[in-house]
Amino acid sequence: MKNFSLGLSLLLGLGLSVVGCGDSGSGSSACSGGQVDCDGVCIDPIMPTLSAIQVDIFEGRGCASGSCHDNDLPQASLDLSSAAASEANLVGINSVQLTEMLRVAPSDSGSSYLMNKILGVDMALGTLRMPPNDQGIVLCEPEINAIRQWIDDGANAP
Repeated sequence: MKNFSLGLSLLLGLGLSVVGCGDSGSGSSACSGGQVDCDGVCIDPIMPTLSAIQVDIFEGRGCASGSCHDNDLPQASLDLSSAAASEANLVGINSVQLTEMLRVAPSDSGSSYLMNKILGVDMALGTLRMPPNDQGIVLCEPEINAIRQWIDDGANAP
């Protein structure tokens, strides 16, 4: 019985340390050093600037990669291969899927098709949420909030 209790204590201790940066169900994050919880992983906060979003999300999450939104054959004619390309192809540009909506309406994330695609709401029939769930990539709240804030701040570069 003593070994069982010791084993259980070790497992619980390991389980608690595995949770680490993740949400333990209490609604609070165990991230430290100014980091934020990104679906169980501690990350540095993402500044709501195009240059940070470009590096941390568009490039870091694979949006600007080979079969998606690179500069060779970008899906939906949306090249996100660099900050300059992202700005030129997002800000004030009509969506090719819902032509009555801008991809990014400066200062209005609620009217920006990019946010609809990220949130999976009010999208063109037959289109996918971005990033597509079949690739196992889902943006976390801090990432989504950085994009939303960048748009609401006017969607300026850098």
